[in-house]
Amino acid sequence: MDFNFQIYNEFVWGFWPGIIVVFGVGFFVGYLASFLGLGGGFIYTPFFHSFFHLTAVQAVAVSLAQMPVSSLSGLLVYYKNNKIRWKQGLLLLCTSIPSAQYTAYKFGRFEDTELGKQLYYGIPLSEFIYLIVFTFFLGILAIYNMITALKRRRKYFQSIEVQSQISNPIPSVGSLSSGSNQNINSQRVTDSKINENEEESFSYSPKSISIVLLTGIFFGLFSSLFGIGGGFLAVPLFVYYFRMSPVEAVATSFLGIFLTSFGTSVLFFMQGKLHLELAIIGSFGGIFGARIGSLKAVNAKPYSILLVTAIFQFLVVVWYVLGKLPKF
Repeated sequence: MDFNFQIYNEFVWGFWPGIIVVFGVGFFVGYLASFLGLGGGFIYTPFFHSFFHLTAVQAVAVSLAQMPVSSLSGLLVYYKNNKIRWKQGLLLLCTSIPSAQYTAYKFGRFEDTELGKQLYYGIPLSEFIYLIVFTFFLGILAIYNMITALKRRRKYFQSIEVQSQISNPIPSVGSLSSGSNQNINSQRVTDSKINENEEESFSYSPKSISIVLLTGIFFGLFSSLFGIGGGFLAVPLFVYYFRMSPVEAVATSFLGIFLTSFGTSVLFFMQGKLHLELAIIGSFGGIFGARIGSLKAVNAKPYSILLVTAIFQFLVVVWYVLGKLPKF
């Protein structure tokens, strides 16, 4: 691997526009990644695969390499706001790191084998498998996230309507209604505190441990295979099973992304698959984007994170279907 920045000459508009665009994409990816709790690879990997003509493994390697720097910036914001759930996050890493390392090793070597180099529909088999699996999997995930986001959006506005009715009772009810409303509001505060205490606790039951460890395996696998961080699995798990708030789920997922992507990037670098020139410029943009995105995520509506995720995932799927997949 030559560290001379000549890879930017491969960009369609030339050297300096390539640097500017990569910095801009890094900023955008860092913003979205810290806001959504994903690694950002669902944008980064297709971008480098398409516009710099990198192989699938090289695109994944660059995508993962910018994650440690940009995710650290957002992680610090979440840490200061006490949004990280350390027990679940560290438990996830017990399997995500070994899984990511093994997948990266096998994925990197497969591209250089005779089987991986065989042409199918005009492209190497390793590229063919990557395109099909990536597009199909991301499409399924986009549909799931969109449905989930719309359900949460409906519940959110229903809760606002209920709160509005409680805060503004009908005048004719009189003082009895006022007293009743006070009791209801008092009960709501009590229930809220109970729920907060329940969410803060995490029992190491065999079921809970097994679920987190199993998720960690797939977290690491998809991180190294697609360069997408694995947050798409961890965030829904943390939200729906462990009852975290969306922001806490994103913050905890970011902890896994930071450590998992760092170890995998080192392995890809040792295999000679990593273009550090691309990762460095993208990381600089990602630092600023991640900080802004994490600040926004702290105050985000409950449904907005999943909704934005689904929209961008749909856009990437359309991009691949129209421009990258072979025409059968």
